[in-house]
Amino acid sequence: MARRRANQEGTIFYRESRRKWVAEVTLNGRRITKYANSQRECRDWIHEMRIKIGKGLTFTGTQVTLEKFAKTWLAGKELSLRSGTIDQYRQIVEQHILPTIGKMRLQDISPAHLKHLYLAKKEAGEGARTVQMIHAVMYNMLKRAMKEGVLGRNPADAVERPKVEETERRILSEEQARQLVIATMDKRLGTLIYLALITSMREGELLGLKWSDLDWKKGQLHVQRQVQRITGEGLVFVPPKTKAGQRKIKLGQGALERLAAHRSEQELLKAAQRERWEENDLIFPNNLGRPMGCENMISEFKQLLAENGLPKIRFHDLRHTSISFLLDSGTPVNTVQKRAGHSKASVTTDTYGHSLARAEEEAAERIEEMITPVPVPVAVKSLSK
Repeated sequence: MARRRANQEGTIFYRESRRKWVAEVTLNGRRITKYANSQRECRDWIHEMRIKIGKGLTFTGTQVTLEKFAKTWLAGKELSLRSGTIDQYRQIVEQHILPTIGKMRLQDISPAHLKHLYLAKKEAGEGARTVQMIHAVMYNMLKRAMKEGVLGRNPADAVERPKVEETERRILSEEQARQLVIATMDKRLGTLIYLALITSMREGELLGLKWSDLDWKKGQLHVQRQVQRITGEGLVFVPPKTKAGQRKIKLGQGALERLAAHRSEQELLKAAQRERWEENDLIFPNNLGRPMGCENMISEFKQLLAENGLPKIRFHDLRHTSISFLLDSGTPVNTVQKRAGHSKASVTTDTYGHSLARAEEEAAERIEEMITPVPVPVAVKSLSK
């Protein structure tokens, strides 16, 4: 038998044909229906709906699909986030979320739907980080829907954040790093590779360096921008991702001499290109003086590795190699953190724990050597009668 309540409290009854409990509320003269597995779930839903109606929820608002809300959400994010981040969010939404649950009403999305989405993506071969990013986007989108009164609770709260299995980073040994530096000494990317190994900078930061960022007297590089490809805009200069990314990196005399030679070669190239050269003051431009795309640089880098019999690593792994070398040599974590542009020392320790473990073992051996007494043989005099 149907269990009736006043309109403002809703109605709950069991529908035999679907073997489901049904909850109904009336809003703006229209009836809103919810199917559930239990009376309790129906009561909770009605309670949430009453709260949302009290906050101004309209019938139209209850019919909003995820696809429609996602467009509004992305448009709002454009006012506060970097273009690169927006591109990443849009790709996640359009490629991974909307094709599966985009037509669903926000009201109907449950934790089970999200779990199914993540599992389907994992089974389709998507990487763990992609699945984690899908969860992050869904969580933030649904959180915004709560603030706007469309949802009473965030279904993503009831879903565990997908785990990312850490893969072992591939770094060069000291011998391999020296081999790479020697092999690329007279190559176009030689100085770029050398600087990546000694500064721990990201590729976008390196490609965004200008000669005006280099203080020859103090031997410092001022990192204050990076090159990034933005959909519809091409290659543009953007600030570092965090405040810690804007930093000054000390260079040794060898690096300064290498940069001076690189500048002389660049002047020859500029003279040869004549009017085709576009002056941007870049330390590492393309052959016409414009910003160099990461894609072209990485392709050339991979070719150099293959030609010299070196392991297949990413250009970004030069940064990992550099940071690992610093930590292995006993450089204080805070110094490495600032040089790498990490926001916190904990980021450095969490990411490069393997190097810190080796350094700790060496420290233990050193301290033992310092304080452990060395046995000294004592000569025993023979007693003559």
